[in-house]
Amino acid sequence: MTTDWRAVIAILAGGILAAAQIGKVPAAMTTIGAEFGLGLSGAALLVSLFALMAAFGGLAIGLGAARIGPRRALLAGLALGSVAALASAVAPTAPLLLAARVAEGAGFLLMTVAAPGLMAAAAAPDDRAFAMGLWGAYMPAGIALGLLSAPLVEASGWRAAWGVLALLLGVATLACCRLMPSAAVSASPPRMPVARQLRALAEAGRPLRIAATFAAYNTMYFGIAAFLPARLESLGAGTGAAGAAAALAAIANAAGNLAAGLLMRRAVAPGRLVLVGALGMALLAACVYLVPQPAAVLVLAVLACGIGGLLPAACFALLPRAVPDPALVAPAVGLVIQGNNLVQLLAPPLIGALAAQAWSLAALPLMAAGLLATLAGRGLSR
Repeated sequence: MTTDWRAVIAILAGGILAAAQIGKVPAAMTTIGAEFGLGLSGAALLVSLFALMAAFGGLAIGLGAARIGPRRALLAGLALGSVAALASAVAPTAPLLLAARVAEGAGFLLMTVAAPGLMAAAAAPDDRAFAMGLWGAYMPAGIALGLLSAPLVEASGWRAAWGVLALLLGVATLACCRLMPSAAVSASPPRMPVARQLRALAEAGRPLRIAATFAAYNTMYFGIAAFLPARLESLGAGTGAAGAAAALAAIANAAGNLAAGLLMRRAVAPGRLVLVGALGMALLAACVYLVPQPAAVLVLAVLACGIGGLLPAACFALLPRAVPDPALVAPAVGLVIQGNNLVQLLAPPLIGALAAQAWSLAALPLMAAGLLATLAGRGLSR
């Protein structure tokens, strides 16, 4: 078998442009809040709706994707996301805008639970780990792309910027439809009942460990990404410099994902990357809130996000091997996404409450998450 790089690149492009629909919101949040009278907190709902859906529906959508088959699930998710993104760009009222964002979230979930299995199937065994490393970078790369729409928002308005991103997602959908051969990368829908699928996932054990590892990683990542600008501003940095620092940390995270893919291609075990990434990220992330010099904080945050980037790529590479049946890959990804988004909802308020008392206290949940990821990673490395 040879790797179908056209399919791999098409799936990756679809993932990046779908994730850009998350990153586009911060770039236009103030403008949208002013237009609809939502205020900043109301406009922030446009982001949190994605996390809410995934936190409570990730596993269910993964089971649904397994039923209809991963290829159809991916194409349906991208198509729904494209239509909903275009509807968001032309929504005349706030309720319709929020409803369109809910539809975008559903499409995004369908795409994300189906894509890892399809990437693994499209890659030859020697290239599979590298392909999964590429896939691990889709989220930070997509969010960065969405943030880069800010100049277009300023020049032509948020509706034009969102329309352009919706059209690009539509192009990616057509590319996936054309370049992803159904026979080569599609799996037959499972015939086992849902209860049996859930029991098989629980009995396998490793999918649960991977989900726990990924949730712990995201506690650390969002503990940096959400609060790094405020931390730097508290040390005297300007708002613009603090925002640029957060973007640099996101780029470092994407680079870590790519590095993991290259290392796995050189036969470095994914479980070992989980251990190194978890332990290194925990120590560096905690120091972000313990060191008082802004330059040192920036370096530590970039290093933490970079070495932490080893984790998601390794977890995605482990998932196809962690399930007893290929048809269970999509439900396993849904489980991972559900845990990830529960953490996105719960961890930032906890870290924020601790940081409000003292910045040094914010290091505690990051170290605890790093310990959890390290312990889970030990089980994955065996």
